[in-house]
Amino acid sequence: MSPEFLRRYYIIRILTKPKAFGFTSNFVPLERLQQTLVNIKSRNQEDVLYQKLEHFSRKTINRDIRGIESFLKITISHKRNAGFYVDEDALDDVNLKEVYENTELYLLNHHAHSWKEHITTAKTSLSDYVDIVALINAIDQTYLVKLEYNGWYADSKFQTFKGIVQPLHIKDINNAWYLIAHDEKTGIQSFCLDKRIENLEITNKHPQEVIDFDEKEYFENTIGILKTAKRPQWIYLKVANHHYKYLYDNPICEKQVLLNSPKRPETEVLDYNDPDMWGEMKIYVEPNYEFLMEIFKYNLWVKVIAPEPVKQEVKHHLKLMMAYYE
Repeated sequence: MSPEFLRRYYIIRILTKPKAFGFTSNFVPLERLQQTLVNIKSRNQEDVLYQKLEHFSRKTINRDIRGIESFLKITISHKRNAGFYVDEDALDDVNLKEVYENTELYLLNHHAHSWKEHITTAKTSLSDYVDIVALINAIDQTYLVKLEYNGWYADSKFQTFKGIVQPLHIKDINNAWYLIAHDEKTGIQSFCLDKRIENLEITNKHPQEVIDFDEKEYFENTIGILKTAKRPQWIYLKVANHHYKYLYDNPICEKQVLLNSPKRPETEVLDYNDPDMWGEMKIYVEPNYEFLMEIFKYNLWVKVIAPEPVKQEVKHHLKLMMAYYE
């Protein structure tokens, strides 16, 4: 990607989504467009990819707009004393969406380090329902977001939400994207960025009191996205030798401690009744729903041995599942 392409990308993003960049109407005056490009450049001062965002003379902007129109086959108009605008019919253009998605994927990879405070990424596709880059900009600029959300059963039993939140972080986990946001009445909540989002509109307003958010600290004792009232605790596991190596390199959670390696780390025959084939470790987490899903993911290779209440909870769910097949 060239610096010139990035400048044109931001110009078309601003013109098609002006409210996501702090504009109060669909019209973008030249001077405000230029200042917005300066602001983006200033937040990426050391990045050579952004070096030409400050090349925005009227002549350059007009040339860029003609290039955008030719490339994307859309029309960008100008209203005297108001500014540039894009016809709403063009916003659903397939070519435009493709350019957005490909550029966003590139920028997410390019900014993997500098955006780490705003987004936790995994190798999954972007949400089809939410403008991720505009949402990252809202987090960065502390813009409030109007949100309508119709949850499923897993969302606190069909949780619904309609209100204004401060977006704090975007987390990509388990093949889904989640928005972590703060609501004045209910505090910090997680919203899955899929079909449950009825409406998401970025405003140009800021919260009266900005909430600081540390993703690492907030999710410190959880697996996944859930925060519950369950108290985090040390949970002791036995792990079969062939999977002990996997969990050594891919811990279940950050607070994982290896206790005893298997006495027989390599066995051609997997005899799960052989006590020497098992190693031991402990993890410090909330024993919530996502913890259960994580344990079940490892099949018969991992078993909970303590504390007893957590062990019995796992056993209870296994009995319910076994009943399906009787």
